[in-house]
Amino acid sequence: MKIDTGLLAFSVGLFLIFILVFLLLKRSGRLRAALRFSSVQPLKAAGRSWRVRFHWVLDLLRILAIICLLLGFLRPRRGLEVVHTAREGIAIQMVIDRSSSMKEPLTYQGQELDRLQVVKRVFQAFIIGDGEKLAGRAADMIGLTSFAGFVEENAPLTLDHASLVNFAQTIRPAGKIEDGTMIGDAIYFATLRLVSVDELLRKAEDRDNPYRIKSKIMIILTDGQQTRGGMNPLEAARFAKDNNIKVYTIAITSKNQYKRKDSFFGQFFTLMDRPLDTSLLEKVAEMTDGVFARASSGEELLQIYQQIDQMEKSRFEERFTTYKEQFSVFVTSGLILFILELILSLTLFRKIP
Repeated sequence: MKIDTGLLAFSVGLFLIFILVFLLLKRSGRLRAALRFSSVQPLKAAGRSWRVRFHWVLDLLRILAIICLLLGFLRPRRGLEVVHTAREGIAIQMVIDRSSSMKEPLTYQGQELDRLQVVKRVFQAFIIGDGEKLAGRAADMIGLTSFAGFVEENAPLTLDHASLVNFAQTIRPAGKIEDGTMIGDAIYFATLRLVSVDELLRKAEDRDNPYRIKSKIMIILTDGQQTRGGMNPLEAARFAKDNNIKVYTIAITSKNQYKRKDSFFGQFFTLMDRPLDTSLLEKVAEMTDGVFARASSGEELLQIYQQIDQMEKSRFEERFTTYKEQFSVFVTSGLILFILELILSLTLFRKIP
């Protein structure tokens, strides 16, 4: 049973004050009704009935009722610790392109959506699971980074995947001022996040359960090519390689030869300037012993994640505690005792006046 120590001290103090005031009032006689008689000797000769002898039961019921209510006020909880052993996982840094080109259409499940919307949906299926093709990555530490003209860390490496998915939903395509595709910077900063996971686990480890990460990977997803400025992607890939991080690169391409553009007069379609050059992404994956893949639909992207889902895993242990509230038992008992005292005071132990 778990209770708040601060509330416990407050409740004990409140209970002691009530008892003290109750005893003082009772000793002064203000809690007892009285009638004036010239002589009480005839009443004394009659003796004390069992109702008089057991009248203290009313005081006991009231004290017990107050104790139960105070215990309910402490909000007691019964904790049940669940430990899953032999859990395996890897450290994964998801890196998502959010440049303006990610607003281009991409088909998924019979719908034509923005590329970024499709990426978010498949990302959620990969992390949480879709109940069919993906089981989810419940044991993995996963972080989220997005990039356009600059890199933004959306979520640190965490096991709280529900919050991670919520953070992913906040990613929006970049505006004109922040637009760009800084692939090199994205790889470099994502590598720093994966390097820091070892220190994070050292802080969380205990003597009985040493956490360790056997492998670290980065999944970078983009539909563009490196823009001028920033770090060279190959130099960033070499930095990831030196830290034993595999980089999986995914290129989002389009089967259509047209792309959508917005104008003052509405949306229109123009010919693609040139097909996406994926040679740089292929070199990055090759340098880091990763894999390059190409997706032109949401279904193809889902298949790529299925392949990643079969990767090597490391031992992991997860602990969490669930609590069952117990305050209702004490509050209900206190109310029952108060009602019982009231009924007895109006019936068996009724005093006149």
